[in-house]
Amino acid sequence: MEKMELKSEDNKGENRRRRRVGLIHDERMCKHFAPDDDYHPENPNRILAIWNKLKSSGITQRCVVLSAKEAEDKYIAAVHTKNHIDLIKNISSEKFDSRRERIAAKYNSIYFNEGSSEAAYLAAGSVLEVAEKVAKGELDSAFAIVRPPGHHAEENEPMGFCLHNNVAVATSFLLNKRELGIKKILIVDWDVHHGNGTQKMFWKDPRVLFFSVHRYDFGTFYPASEDGSHIMIGKGPGAGYNINVPWESGRCGDADYIAAWDHVLIPVAKEFNPDIIMISAGFDAAVGDPLGGCRVTPYGYSVMLKKLMESAQGKIVMALEGGYNLDSIANSVLACVEVLVEEKPLSGSSEAYPFESTWRVIQAVREKLSPFWPILKYELSKKLTDGKAPPIQISCSDSDGENDICANIVSEDLEKAVQDVLQPFSELRVGINSNDEVSTVSAPWRLELSKIDVWYATFGSNMCKSRFLCYIQGGQVEGMIKACAGSLDKSPPKEILWKTVPHRLFFGHDQSKAWGPGGVAFLHPESNSQNRAYMCLYRITLEQFNDVLLQENVSRIDLSSPAFDLTDLDSIMEKGKSVEVLERGWYRNVVHLGNESGIPILTMTCTLSDVESFTSGILPLCAPAKEYADTLVRGLVGGNQFSEEEAMAYILEASTNPL
Repeated sequence: MEKMELKSEDNKGENRRRRRVGLIHDERMCKHFAPDDDYHPENPNRILAIWNKLKSSGITQRCVVLSAKEAEDKYIAAVHTKNHIDLIKNISSEKFDSRRERIAAKYNSIYFNEGSSEAAYLAAGSVLEVAEKVAKGELDSAFAIVRPPGHHAEENEPMGFCLHNNVAVATSFLLNKRELGIKKILIVDWDVHHGNGTQKMFWKDPRVLFFSVHRYDFGTFYPASEDGSHIMIGKGPGAGYNINVPWESGRCGDADYIAAWDHVLIPVAKEFNPDIIMISAGFDAAVGDPLGGCRVTPYGYSVMLKKLMESAQGKIVMALEGGYNLDSIANSVLACVEVLVEEKPLSGSSEAYPFESTWRVIQAVREKLSPFWPILKYELSKKLTDGKAPPIQISCSDSDGENDICANIVSEDLEKAVQDVLQPFSELRVGINSNDEVSTVSAPWRLELSKIDVWYATFGSNMCKSRFLCYIQGGQVEGMIKACAGSLDKSPPKEILWKTVPHRLFFGHDQSKAWGPGGVAFLHPESNSQNRAYMCLYRITLEQFNDVLLQENVSRIDLSSPAFDLTDLDSIMEKGKSVEVLERGWYRNVVHLGNESGIPILTMTCTLSDVESFTSGILPLCAPAKEYADTLVRGLVGGNQFSEEEAMAYILEASTNPL
């Protein structure tokens, strides 16, 4: 096992030029905070804690401290639409006072207040200001201590606490200002969440190499989309210039991140040879962060940064993104600034092995990118990849919120055990025990709904039990291109039975995230005595039903309350109608199909408006792909409903008859 130690050279003589490192901090960015003084993890204390730590260490006296400037609209317009710019510019004005919260609710994990506009413009302007000075050589490197963060903000949509995409604004500015001579830029995003906004803005641009290492959890970790997959490599001239390293679960630490640096990022960065490096420096992968669930130390961030300084002549601009444990972000930023000023060797070491899943991810990334970067073609040595992390302890909590050590589990089972797999930003609580383990508190509704049984009626691939268990226990079956995270309660169904219902089965849509090209099954929400559909019913808890609902749609972020609660259940049982429980998703419509042994039968399908779109041709009707159809056949045959030939005929009829 190789120690990960990295030391910078000691100062050699009085004539060595001291590096000029810029710092930008402005308390006007503290005017952006959650309305009504509600607690929010992205709050003004984040930048105050960082600045106080830097000042108390004395390092601010060694740096060039700059004043923040608001970005001009013409520079923001290079990556954001006019509608987006107008929204952020005007949202803090008095005319929006009565509508501000209602507008914020339309977006994903966003709040606005009277200080949001100014803070957003200062954040973008600050990153742009120091980037220009580094490009000109007035500074060797810089750290912009800014908020709100930026990497989730997309062209026409703020999201994930982010208003303007600060790093993207600065990157575009540098590339478009030709006199600066910046032709190639490496963006490194080490925030624990995928930088979806930045990725999309430079998706086709070979001048920008975008690298993001993040928790992915098979697409269930925020921002809960396939954008963060390793197969997302860019398009057209930008193909190969987008690199995602998506961790399969939490707990990744220094060894895992440095392995990604050594075997993916650094070799490609040397080939790319950037003129400057922009770092989306989120510190929510740090030990103790309430949202990230990873374990990177300040020393780990130091090593990653030091390795990057070997490229672009050390021209590095760091911009704060996430990070919600005040001690962690303050200590981590200080460690990074100490690397930038290069006045003392790095202190610390790590002898941990990467997780086995880390090597699996790295190998998959290298294989996908090797056609574009030949340096990634060679196989990693078996001696290197055979090193495995020892079993680790997971800190979890019971319904009373008391911390305990619940199990010793190796990293490969983490996605099936750690409780924050399905928990979003708003549900997690800060909590560090004596072993620096991150603890989470399960939402109270889970205990209540775990006592209620329902029949979940399935009509598509979930009729195959092994496929359905992916939603309960995690994993994937043959033919699936995307794994499921599983429910928090992994208990198997208490009973299984089959039933026919007077509803129309049909196949629509042109592709799905789990199965790729081809239609998937839908059940018409309204009954018709002329139709008959075969349903496999699983008796599960209402808590598990909510987790399946989330995984089928992957659109809900706030799980402080269930998507489908007892009030919804009572309502559809009494009125006999369906209820749309999510704003987005193809299976967001819950339908009551009656009762069995006194237990309600529920299914999830598309809405009536979706049916109208399928009927009119706005949405395509499409036969299922072979892998998907084979899974339906296995379910129907295994449930003794049909022979294989009869099952195939049933599917063919449903996929060819017009609505």
